[in-house]
Amino acid sequence: MNQTYYTILTKQGAALLANATALGIPLKITQMAVGDGNGNIPKPNASQTQLVHEVRRAAVNTLFVDQENPNQIIAEQIIPENEGGWFIHEIGLFDEHGNLIAVGNCPSTYKPKLAEGSGRTQVIRMVIIVDNTQSVELKIDPAVVLATRQYTNDQITAKMTAHEKSTNHPTATTSSKGFVQLNSATDSTIESQAATPKAVHDTFEYVRFTDQKAQSAFDHASNAHNRITDVDNVLSNVTDRLRTPDFESELFSADKRYLFVVRNDGVAGVYNTYKNDFSWFFNSDGWCGGFIEAPRVGGLDQFVRDRTPPVGVPLPWPQVYPPAGYFECNGSTFNRDHFPKLAAAYPHGFLPDLRGEFIRGWDNGKGVDANRGMLSWQNCMIESHNHSTPIRLVGEQGGGNPWGSGGDRYEGDYTFNTTHTGGHETRPRNVAFMYIVKAE
Repeated sequence: MNQTYYTILTKQGAALLANATALGIPLKITQMAVGDGNGNIPKPNASQTQLVHEVRRAAVNTLFVDQENPNQIIAEQIIPENEGGWFIHEIGLFDEHGNLIAVGNCPSTYKPKLAEGSGRTQVIRMVIIVDNTQSVELKIDPAVVLATRQYTNDQITAKMTAHEKSTNHPTATTSSKGFVQLNSATDSTIESQAATPKAVHDTFEYVRFTDQKAQSAFDHASNAHNRITDVDNVLSNVTDRLRTPDFESELFSADKRYLFVVRNDGVAGVYNTYKNDFSWFFNSDGWCGGFIEAPRVGGLDQFVRDRTPPVGVPLPWPQVYPPAGYFECNGSTFNRDHFPKLAAAYPHGFLPDLRGEFIRGWDNGKGVDANRGMLSWQNCMIESHNHSTPIRLVGEQGGGNPWGSGGDRYEGDYTFNTTHTGGHETRPRNVAFMYIVKAE
């Protein structure tokens, strides 16, 4: 297959689909899973029974037949903004018994979660081609899944269209909404009919021209009453929303949910009465507490760069799997277009294999470890050296024996090479960590 990204039915899925067609019992597809492929984008394999490295599995949100292609079934899943922290490289579709029906891959996508400072709701779509779509039950449980915006809009449009074509509308009453009949009479007492603009106009003209003086007096009295009411409302609102206890002054919002506080210790901010906590505040030293979007913080990028190791620096990690957003230094290749910062450190497009290796500082002209290239590998070695020991010759006679005739004679030290036995390598004491690099 020449395509880079595609979806296939697994052998298990094809068998179950054929069995469903033969027995006339639809196959129930209920769940979708995504995985990070252990840091790689795997090629779908029909023999798979699970994803390479699954990171999330949940119910399918939408399952329907493609209107443009009746042999294609489209499944969608919504990943909420509070879930994530991993890359999406592979997708799987499962039936109600947990059998992997179809498997596919996709371009590398990082799903952030809200706690990381950037959250988004992400829709994962999977398309599978079958010979008979009637062999698959296109049913989802609305009680446990979210709906995409498109699905919701389609449902609303369908309901509104059906409602507009229907004539089964109730008649309006004084206690319920519905259709009303218009009436232009100015003296009507029927409560199920509404006055037309003409009726309102005629009534107004009658009142205005029958008693001009009464109308004028009413206008003056009304204006005076309105001014008094406005003053009362202002005073009432100020009294109702402003409070000054001994330690602070408080100004409430109209719904009493928030209040602006200025305290005697210099703290000023907005307090949330539902959460019983400050939404944001400043203290007397100008220190701010609360959530501020990163782009609005001046110099944040430089602050982070000054305190973050550059992309490409190997970091020791105490787990058997790298965290989300990192690769293991295992000699594998990576996509330089997807990870340009990592490619700047490793322009050949593959990571150093640091599994079981020590890192040594580059000689750079010092002469201790000369003629070494950057990232070059070096085998183990033991520095050549000598061992010495005195040798005793037993029973040698002669006048030159300083210890007397018939005694043992001792000569000077004899130097010789020796071999030490032990393990398969020479090494210092150490602790095993996984070396990882940030994938950006």
